[in-house]
Amino acid sequence: MKQNVKFLLTSLFLLCCLLVSFAEGADKIKFQTDPLQRLDVRFRLFRTDNMWSYLLLDTSDGRLWHVTFTTDQDKGARLKIPINTEALVATSSVKNGRFTLYPTDNMWNFLLLDQDDGLVWQCQFTMDGNNFCFSVPNLRDLQKKGE
Repeated sequence: MKQNVKFLLTSLFLLCCLLVSFAEGADKIKFQTDPLQRLDVRFRLFRTDNMWSYLLLDTSDGRLWHVTFTTDQDKGARLKIPINTEALVATSSVKNGRFTLYPTDNMWNFLLLDQDDGLVWQCQFTMDGNNFCFSVPNLRDLQKKGE
């Protein structure tokens, strides 16, 4: 009898632990996808792991900005800083929703995908001065596009 009670209590404890871990995972997923955005618009904001920073993407041509905000003017700045100001496609190929961003495990790096032709760019930003970076696709990708 004592062994059955011990088994029952252990099982109940493990079940509670599992439920708590699932609840935490659901909250994280909800946080990362809020707010819902329309996919057919020209401009979209993408959340970063830094609570004061977003990335603003022109989905029609791939231009990208780092947007920062603050609640205290003395401790921060409200800025829209260019990361890439050059269109990545010809004017004749521009269309809303063509480009999108994907986060990586590194909070300072995103992958920019041209959903029409599959080219990918690495986008890197920082909060330290003007060290913004935008990488072009590698040569192998450029050769495939030309073939």
